[in-house]
Amino acid sequence: MMNSLSKKIVRAILIAAAWTLFPSAMQAEEWTLDECIRYALENSNEVKSKSIDAERGKIAINTAKMSRMPDLSASLGANTYFGRGPSRNGTYVDNSQLSASFGIAASVPVYQGMKIKHEIAQAKMNFEAATSRLELAKDNIELQITSYYLQVLYSMEMVNIAESRLELSVSECRKSLGQYEEGKISKSSYIESQALEAKDKASLVQQENNLMIALLDLRQAMNLPDSVDFSVSQNMEYTVIPDIGSLPSLKEIYEAALGSHPSILAANADVKSSESGLKIAKSAYQPTVSFNAGYGNSFYLNLMDDSANAGFVSQMRNNGNEYLGLTLTIPIYMRGSVRNNVKTSELSLRTSVIALSETEKALKKEIEQAYWGAVAAFSNMQASEKSLESASLAFENERIKLGTGVSNMYDYASAKSAMDTAVAELSHAKFDYLLKYRILEFYINL
Repeated sequence: MMNSLSKKIVRAILIAAAWTLFPSAMQAEEWTLDECIRYALENSNEVKSKSIDAERGKIAINTAKMSRMPDLSASLGANTYFGRGPSRNGTYVDNSQLSASFGIAASVPVYQGMKIKHEIAQAKMNFEAATSRLELAKDNIELQITSYYLQVLYSMEMVNIAESRLELSVSECRKSLGQYEEGKISKSSYIESQALEAKDKASLVQQENNLMIALLDLRQAMNLPDSVDFSVSQNMEYTVIPDIGSLPSLKEIYEAALGSHPSILAANADVKSSESGLKIAKSAYQPTVSFNAGYGNSFYLNLMDDSANAGFVSQMRNNGNEYLGLTLTIPIYMRGSVRNNVKTSELSLRTSVIALSETEKALKKEIEQAYWGAVAAFSNMQASEKSLESASLAFENERIKLGTGVSNMYDYASAKSAMDTAVAELSHAKFDYLLKYRILEFYINL
């Protein structure tokens, strides 16, 4: 069985082959970062799932509010009695008869120990928590897509660098061939230049494969079908290097995130929901009052003596009854269920408070890591710029020396390798800094 990396490499090779054989069919549409993020959000199963949770929370609020409304029910029944049965005056007589009844009843909660109020508050907090978790899922996807997008841009830059290396190697190899034919350099020097060209060709192939794998990672993160051919836009807007000095202080970033980060908002809502849950549990200690009203009627039919039966209209007029009433329910002994529900709710509240504290700690750690990571990446980028400047100067000197016959191909190859490494390190440092800076911007612009 191939592992996931092997599968990606094989797939990248197949795509690269398709590009070579059918270039006109592989023309890919360029997508901007915003387009990639928007598509990923629209097609993310996680976002869809969190959206369903938010909709469920909205329904729960409506359900809690509607519990204040009266309930209304109707009933209809019929019985046949043989031998003895109830008469119209309420006594039982020896007589077979048929009786039918119907009624309508309404009940309105008057006082429920503030239970309904707290249930509405809890439903609102649960909805707020679900909404915040939906936003958190969207933010995580945005960061993920940004990371993959920058990885593609980095891979594109590495391909351009590899192409420039190969172009230079091909030029030097041709020059070496002429010098070898003129007897100015040895055959080993010419073979060394050929080896250098072959090495740069292999490096270009590797970088192209890396680009294909980066595009596959981005495609999979977006849930983009294989039938859609796409590439990313090499807009300079995404590669502009911001100044690290423009960032607010670490304390300012954290304090701003505490009031707006979705994970904190969700944890705070969970705490408030648990507080409402505790109040709901305690409300069971209090008595409840409800108002009741109804209307009923009945009809009797003597199966043995038809002369004893009154007319239907007469019975409907005489047998009808209406009632109004108040019901007071006082909890006296509930087998400890109310007390245990209160204790369970208290534990849930303590758990949600702990979860909030842990969420705040995790957020602080994330921001600190991103902040100091950006600072370190910026310093690394500056150091890489100096290293490239030094390596470029050394390579240029070796190239001049090689052209005049003072140096040899080995020293030239060593200087070129050092410069290539410096170029790659600077590119990596640049995109590493860009990603960490954009993560910090995410916390700042919440």
